[in-house]
Amino acid sequence: MDDYYELLGVDADASVDDIKAAYRERKESIASANGGGSKSEAASLNKAWNVLSDPYQRGRYDQQRADALEAGEPDGDGDDIDVETRPARSGRSGAAGTRQTRDRRQLPPPTIKPPAGTAYPAQKQRIIAMAIDLVVLAALLLVAISLVGPALARSQKPDVVKAIDAYNKQITDTTNKKDAAQKQVDAAKTANNTADQTKYQKQVDAYNAQINDLTKKRDHESSKVNGYVLGSVIGAFVLGFLYLAIPSGLTGATVGKRFQHLRVVRQDGSPLGWKGTIVRYGMLMLVTLLLTFVLGYFAPVIVLFGVTMWMRNPNQQGIHDRFAHTIVVTDAPR
Repeated sequence: MDDYYELLGVDADASVDDIKAAYRERKESIASANGGGSKSEAASLNKAWNVLSDPYQRGRYDQQRADALEAGEPDGDGDDIDVETRPARSGRSGAAGTRQTRDRRQLPPPTIKPPAGTAYPAQKQRIIAMAIDLVVLAALLLVAISLVGPALARSQKPDVVKAIDAYNKQITDTTNKKDAAQKQVDAAKTANNTADQTKYQKQVDAYNAQINDLTKKRDHESSKVNGYVLGSVIGAFVLGFLYLAIPSGLTGATVGKRFQHLRVVRQDGSPLGWKGTIVRYGMLMLVTLLLTFVLGYFAPVIVLFGVTMWMRNPNQQGIHDRFAHTIVVTDAPR
């Protein structure tokens, strides 16, 4: 397997800072050279930096490297950390049991240095932390839409809610009758019975007209209680903001981040504070709320995509981090 330490010219126990310095030095020397193999050499350097700068990948690589040295395998045979070998399954023709995993997108070294005693976290830590917080936020929104909003409407406008329920029942009953008539139309078509086909088609058309009329009346009544549902949704967003902001303002970490030993700090290394908290999370919640009125349930998906842009950023910054000038770090032992 390729020896990334030898490629960068550092010892196996070198620190990340030493590896970064060696990487940059080798990168500059390749950039100034005029050889045909410059691109391949640059790609190898990027791969070495990508593995050795990540604690999880470096640990895996060190173990595989130690196993290869113990087995007496020579360096530079083209194998690397991204190749895993598994036993072939029986019944699969030509199965060699070797799987090539997908290369991670090569990113340049970070341009923002984490505060002393901290480091950039592994992707798995951030994903788990984000998942915990998203579950809580989704639960708040679901409760608001399915329970709180309807409960408020029933308590404040009971007659309107009864009318809506009655219209919904009539729509369901009429839809069932229409479906039964449609089956008769299909049967008449199969039997080539034009008279019955015309008879039952008229019934289908009549039922469709009734359904449209009932739907309009139901929607008119629903407009009288939409304010309660809207108010409960806005309330859920406020509670969601408080869930994110209060612990972040106090400690720099949400519940999910604290569980993973993560915290948010400013780019200069100073604590996040209340101002940074309001900017970072207030922007997220406000944009999501506004987009919800336009895009509905697609809004959280779009915002989540912007948040997860940290996976493609050398400083692990999502759009909200860049807007608030913050980074996420870990102080857990590496």
